[in-house]
Amino acid sequence: MAPLCLNSSFLPSSLHYLHSRSFHCPQSSSGFCFQTRTRSRSKAIRLSIAKAEADVRKEDIVIVGAGIAGLATAVSLQRLGIGSLVIEQADSLRTGGTSLTLFKNGWSVLDALGVGSDLRSQFLEIKGMAVKSEDGRELRSFGFKDEDASQEVRAVERRILLETLANQLPPESVQFSSELAKIETSGNGVTILELVNGTRIYANIVIGCDGIRSPIAKWIGFSEPKYVGHCAYRGLGYYPNGQPFEPKLNYIYGRGVRAGYVPVSPTKVYWFICHNNPTPECPTQAQKLLIRLH
Repeated sequence: MAPLCLNSSFLPSSLHYLHSRSFHCPQSSSGFCFQTRTRSRSKAIRLSIAKAEADVRKEDIVIVGAGIAGLATAVSLQRLGIGSLVIEQADSLRTGGTSLTLFKNGWSVLDALGVGSDLRSQFLEIKGMAVKSEDGRELRSFGFKDEDASQEVRAVERRILLETLANQLPPESVQFSSELAKIETSGNGVTILELVNGTRIYANIVIGCDGIRSPIAKWIGFSEPKYVGHCAYRGLGYYPNGQPFEPKLNYIYGRGVRAGYVPVSPTKVYWFICHNNPTPECPTQAQKLLIRLH
């Protein structure tokens, strides 16, 4: 069967693939992330870190990867009354990263997952967008609701989104320290997942949400990821006494470079700088540019 590609409105950079009885959902696109350290309070995660032991187990549905795509898939299945097991190679949730700017389609998905109201209370609604040239000239400015009265835009901190999704799942449904070593199909159509620690999981359905270098994608036969020619630095600025910016998206465009920032909450601002670069290695010159612009 040829792969079927489904475009996700919740994660613009995510693709969900169907191939036979296996699915693949990359979590992220190519690029590089430079992240500032931020101070924030942690929420308790109702997850037990189940250490996989060398044994054999059978599961109806296994989701590989406990990122946003994997956890959102598990939560959506649970709300339909369908259980699943999420396996993650790290020993805990990987809560690094910055933020995602979500528009109304994304918020419709979060509402369907049952987490929209909780997240709305923590993040500012973004009212509009301003686009400027690199010399500071304003090229365009508009309000989102002037374009679409039903529009809703908020930048959501990735850590909080991830933890909120994880808290919707039963403790035993996420298994950490479970790196995939080998995957194969048995004669009766069951998919066998072998972990690095020797555990073998027999699954009727496997859903891959394990990132850009996904073993699931490789097993299905997808091509290797290709560098798209952009290098990016991203971060969260923390203002303990309150950030001073209006609730709008701000973009600055120049030749071969773009930058921007958007308030996330009363004390945090997401910022990024993205520039053309022929190779994946971000040059020292770009780092100097970052320091100068920052």
